[in-house]
Amino acid sequence: MERSRRADAVVFGFDFQVNAAIVLFLENIEEVEKICLEGNYEDIELELSSGKMILAQAKAVEKASSDFANVRKNLKKALTSLSEAGEKVDAKELIVITNSPNPFNDDKSRNVFYGHAHRNYNTLPPSAKEIVDRYLSKMEKPLDTDKLKIQVLPFETDDENERYKVIMECINNFMGNLNISISGIGRKMLETWHWQVFDNGGKKDSAIKLTKKDIIWPILV
Repeated sequence: MERSRRADAVVFGFDFQVNAAIVLFLENIEEVEKICLEGNYEDIELELSSGKMILAQAKAVEKASSDFANVRKNLKKALTSLSEAGEKVDAKELIVITNSPNPFNDDKSRNVFYGHAHRNYNTLPPSAKEIVDRYLSKMEKPLDTDKLKIQVLPFETDDENERYKVIMECINNFMGNLNISISGIGRKMLETWHWQVFDNGGKKDSAIKLTKKDIIWPILV
């Protein structure tokens, strides 16, 4: 039974990573050239037309709305990994993306992470900054906080409509910006992009990346 629960957690975590990658891709659609899951540096890697990269650590909690026991441990791991990766590439942003609405397990800051939240380091409440600073102070080469972003992407439950609700909103907004109003295309693209990004994440060769053309082409088809 314990092994089964661990397996479920791994599948849930990878599902979150796939969907987080889709959201980050859409949010940076004008600049992004390539996307890769489980790349050379981070969980999610976006290569930009400027030559810079957006690197993201994806941290999912199965019972995100009620389980905050490990969020600080997840945060510490994410900051450590992003600090190491940030030394190796020219990063535009270093993102911790999670589904926890209380990513610092901190009553003083949790109210700013309602819904689909984006918080740069300099907009974090003082109590949250203190937690970040404490972890970074123990690192030999901490990341540049000017590049740090904490992003909360709601993603929970086994009900697919609820789990993928925010992702669907992002996709539908993107389709709306393209003036595409074909019935059901949002759901179709979610299914297509799930398969594309999941398949990319399962490849052993991290040099294999999805291009913007790979992801946009199914819309044209």
